[in-house]
Amino acid sequence: MTRTTAELLDQPVERSARWLALRFLEEAGAAHARLDEADDAEALHDFRVALRRLRSTVRAYRRWLGGSLGPKDRRRLKALAGATGASRDAEVQISWVEERLDRFDRHARPGVESFLSRLREEKAEADDEMRREVAKDFGRERWRLARRLRFYRVEVELDDPAGGPLLSAVLGRLARETADELERHLKRVRSVDDQDQAHEARITAKRLRYLVEPFAEEIEGGADAVKRIKKLQDVLGDMHDADVLASRVAEEMEDARGKDDEAGLRALQQEALAARAERYGQLEERWLSGGAAEFCDEVREMGRRVAATGQPDREIERKYLLRRMPSLSGLTVEVREIDQGYIPGERLVERLRRVRVDGNVTYYRTIKLGTGISRFELEEETDERTFRRLWELTKGKRVRKRRYRVRDGAFTWEIDRFRDRRLVLAEVELPSEDTVAEPPVWLRRLVVRDVTGEPEYVNANLAS
Repeated sequence: MTRTTAELLDQPVERSARWLALRFLEEAGAAHARLDEADDAEALHDFRVALRRLRSTVRAYRRWLGGSLGPKDRRRLKALAGATGASRDAEVQISWVEERLDRFDRHARPGVESFLSRLREEKAEADDEMRREVAKDFGRERWRLARRLRFYRVEVELDDPAGGPLLSAVLGRLARETADELERHLKRVRSVDDQDQAHEARITAKRLRYLVEPFAEEIEGGADAVKRIKKLQDVLGDMHDADVLASRVAEEMEDARGKDDEAGLRALQQEALAARAERYGQLEERWLSGGAAEFCDEVREMGRRVAATGQPDREIERKYLLRRMPSLSGLTVEVREIDQGYIPGERLVERLRRVRVDGNVTYYRTIKLGTGISRFELEEETDERTFRRLWELTKGKRVRKRRYRVRDGAFTWEIDRFRDRRLVLAEVELPSEDTVAEPPVWLRRLVVRDVTGEPEYVNANLAS
């Protein structure tokens, strides 16, 4: 039974994520059936795109796909996508050279055409290999994934008939987190030589696009965001392709010294480096000089609006007391500097929070009610002026801490190292109260005990 994208937003994420994955699996199947049609030039492209969408969906919602798909499934999908990589890379390079063939003079032309001939031979071999690999694995994988995605088991509380958070709430949060990641990668691109960071930004932009794209028409600002992401992908993609081609030609030049092909290869390398520099100039002008920050702010705001439509206003988390700060070497860590204060009240205590991440500052106002693992939480972003005006009311009720956010498997662990006392706490947010999240190996040996709900470790009581 299919669902419109508008309906998916209002369904529990565990259900909607499976519908999305099944949709992209069917698209991959339809494109796969066209791969053997010689006159269908778009079949490979469509198959790769459908696989990327499927992989991106499985990756983004892996926490809620547990029980149906796991790490082995993601590795199998990655291997399927990888089987099409060599064919795609050769296709891109052939197209790139063919478009510029007329630019080379009679001295360079023979060497360029010889290189082009080798690329065509490589593509023919890659196409044959790709068809063999995909033909062998995709049919079986498609059947297995479809069967596993169509059924899942979930426990539903009587006071939570929706069966967990709605897709809209999760989608909004994921969009904000991915926008944060995209901005961080783009900030690290400071010259045309920062190709690794540019490539990471390209991958992150692609993930952000695949998150938003299925719902672009239902989300305010969604269609415009997708268009702008595509433009960013084009610039980053063209720069990456030119960089890869320049590196490939440089390798071939080592074997062509003193031979007839050397002049053509040298001219081709210069053309690729010039194209790379041109695309970097466009990236710098449109995105690195303030454009990225502005765009990511808009995506974050869009994410907040989407999340608000399905936000259950409930925080479910466990908190652990640690002996000391764990070693985070080798892990991917986001560091946040947090100042928070509490406006006193008898029944209602409002929290103000200032968060600094890589030079960006964000302000929040939050109300929390209840105790234990599950609490009511209502939060909204505010502006600096409002924050400063209310901050004066929090004198004597403040906390300063450095937060380390570490993604590990299906969960994000937050390690809070307090700046105004010797105290280290770990928190993990959960999709439901009965979800089990064992501390990972790098954290487990430092856990003193679970202090969820203990009043002395509530931040409002720690504030001084």
